[in-house]
Amino acid sequence: MSVLDQERMDRIKQYLKWNPRGMTISDVSSKLHVNRNLVSKYLDMLLISGQVDMQEIGAAKVYFLSHRVPISAMLDFSSDMVVVLDDENRILKVNEPMLAALNEDRESVVGTGIHISQNPIFIALKNNLSSPESRDAPDRIIEMRCVLQEKERHFRVKRMPTVFEDGARGITLIIEDITDQVAYQERLRVSEARYRGIIEDQTEFIVRCMPDGTTTFVNAAYARYLEERVEHLIGKPFIPGIRNEDVHARDQAFQSLSRDHPVSTFECRIHHSSGQIRWNTWTMRAFFDNSGHLSECQGMGRDITEKREAAAKINEYIRGMEFLSQTGMAFMDMGEDDDIYDYVVRQVYSLAPLPLVWIDILDEPTQNLVLKSIVGDSTVPGITEQPPGTRPTGMLFPINKVGMTELIQCRSLVKVPPRSRLLHRQIVETTGGLDIYLMGLVSKGRLIGNIGVSQKRGSLLPNKDLIEALIRQAAIAIDRRVANDTLKESLAREKVQVQNLQFLSRAAMDFIEMEDSVDLYHYIADRLYDLVPESVIGINSFDPEQREFTLRAVAGEEEQTNALWKALGIVNPLGVSFPISELPLSETDFHKGALIEVLSPYDLCFHRIPQERCVQAQEKLRLGRGFCMGFACKGEIFGSILIELFRPGDVTNGETVEAFANQASVALLRRFARERNREGREFFRLIVEQMPYPIVILDRDGCILDANKFAATLVGCRDAAELAGRSFCEYMESGADLPPGLLRCLVSYESSDQSCRLRLRSSSKSLCDVEAWGRMVRYDRKPALYLVLRPLSSEEGDIPSPLSGVEPVVNLRG
Repeated sequence: MSVLDQERMDRIKQYLKWNPRGMTISDVSSKLHVNRNLVSKYLDMLLISGQVDMQEIGAAKVYFLSHRVPISAMLDFSSDMVVVLDDENRILKVNEPMLAALNEDRESVVGTGIHISQNPIFIALKNNLSSPESRDAPDRIIEMRCVLQEKERHFRVKRMPTVFEDGARGITLIIEDITDQVAYQERLRVSEARYRGIIEDQTEFIVRCMPDGTTTFVNAAYARYLEERVEHLIGKPFIPGIRNEDVHARDQAFQSLSRDHPVSTFECRIHHSSGQIRWNTWTMRAFFDNSGHLSECQGMGRDITEKREAAAKINEYIRGMEFLSQTGMAFMDMGEDDDIYDYVVRQVYSLAPLPLVWIDILDEPTQNLVLKSIVGDSTVPGITEQPPGTRPTGMLFPINKVGMTELIQCRSLVKVPPRSRLLHRQIVETTGGLDIYLMGLVSKGRLIGNIGVSQKRGSLLPNKDLIEALIRQAAIAIDRRVANDTLKESLAREKVQVQNLQFLSRAAMDFIEMEDSVDLYHYIADRLYDLVPESVIGINSFDPEQREFTLRAVAGEEEQTNALWKALGIVNPLGVSFPISELPLSETDFHKGALIEVLSPYDLCFHRIPQERCVQAQEKLRLGRGFCMGFACKGEIFGSILIELFRPGDVTNGETVEAFANQASVALLRRFARERNREGREFFRLIVEQMPYPIVILDRDGCILDANKFAATLVGCRDAAELAGRSFCEYMESGADLPPGLLRCLVSYESSDQSCRLRLRSSSKSLCDVEAWGRMVRYDRKPALYLVLRPLSSEEGDIPSPLSGVEPVVNLRG
């Protein structure tokens, strides 16, 4: 008899895997060449262990390979809580979500029986799980609840029978937290109850009916209105007691309902139980089924009898609204030149022809109310004509904080007491026999002004509500007018700022692209005069060695400048120098980068012109204020600005003038730097040409930057210009590289002397031995190798370095 072994079991599983439709015992026996009884035993063992499944088809048993999911995969990748129990309800495995819910670690949970655990979740599982005898029952889903961290939680538990590798049986519990779902269902139930409560408590009438008009639902409000019980109205026609004249309106509303127009409105009259004819208005909404047929209608109605009875009042209100609409449109369309104040008082006067109507506007800086317009009849000539032939507009009425507060709080026309000190005492005294009413023009909580009206003493003020509405409307329009005026001023300022920015941008580009041949001082003077017209502009240069300023350029209107020089007794001011020690300002003032006011023309001329003559010039030409500013950058002074105004006031574009002066300071710095670089290059060329040795300067790539005529002669070139830009290695024997010492200098930028011997060839391919001395320098602000070459004869030995005793050259060009 064959012995059961694992190898045969593995082969049986392999055959079943290759035949997913299943195999009988005979099929497996023929494949293994083993008798059927032994194969049957193997299959029974695999069936018991859960590795294969069996299905009876007729008299045959067909076996399939089981599709199993490892519990470890389910534990690791499931977002739900998973617990695996053995047949005695001991915990074998749990996943991380379960441990998080239990608030325990794995060691304290695994191996514990749920019947002895005190965790609320396990207690709930113990109370809801079936007995161990029913473990082979089909999968079940139960719901349970427990209290975790003082909050009630709800779970859905799916119970799955489980077979382990050793054939033992247990169960796997997949626990889903459904607390949010349960809470949502509870909220939905409460919402439905609230909705029904709202419907029942609604003061408006709510009725639902079938397409034929049979009532299916009536709310309590409609039943109370009809003085009937709800159950008596169910099943009756929609709107019982409707007058025959209005049945057509109801039927037409029903007939007009469609999918495209599911809502219609109509009004009707009913015979009320009180014996009165009452007006109702109804809004009908249709509901359609999936096939598009009308299934139900819902109507919402209310009693409008009082509205009908108040038609006259409504018409009057509409006329008032039309009036306010017209005035509102007039305010919107009003042009900038239209007199909004006169329009307001005339509209108030049109509503009630009163003896007197006026409007005042608050001048915030002076805290005065300024009378802007006034209209009235001939009964008050003392106000409308004061003095005769003139209008009193422009009169000032002082107002204090208490008066402003009272006006802001006056949201309606308020009668002024006879002896009130609030406002307009002069008007009150002049109009003696009239009552005065005032109302503040208030917008956004701010007092803009006030409107006053007068009425014969003891009589009622007509159209009071409409006048008050017009005044509130006028307050908004006047506030907008004031805001627009303020906005215009702001836009004008912004336009000037944009122009100043464009000016600075153009000046910056001019400074960048300016050739050295352009007179920079005259350019600065002309641009400053563009910024400060009606003035004379002077531009000084500064000599740091002599410590004095020199006038380099003047800009201004020719007639004014000539008159100024004549008054000061100056024939030609250009070239006049002013020692900085004699200035009324300290040298620190010229580093501030800001305009500084100079007290007098005498100070502006640095005390070089007699003071008496300066005073005479100021009085004769009516000179304004004077200003000075230094051109300073990186701690250096390059010159200064002198500005003398021919008008009163300040420099209007002071910030732009200062910004342009700072731009000019940088431009002067660059101009002086270029001049120093040019002088340095000329000095370098002079030194190199005077050297008795061939000299070349190499960049860090070994290319020739510069050379003298001796170097050109050494390699057979006509002049030094032919060497510029070419590699020095081209002139070495067989194109060899530079010696290591010189290469190290180029790479590491060592400043120590390096010497070596080189063999160079000329254009005629003759060779020449030279002694080379090199030192790293800065050439044109970049590292470079300064190389001195000395031809050698065959009998010469070591030669002293021509660089010995000479300090390293720091910068050969700029």
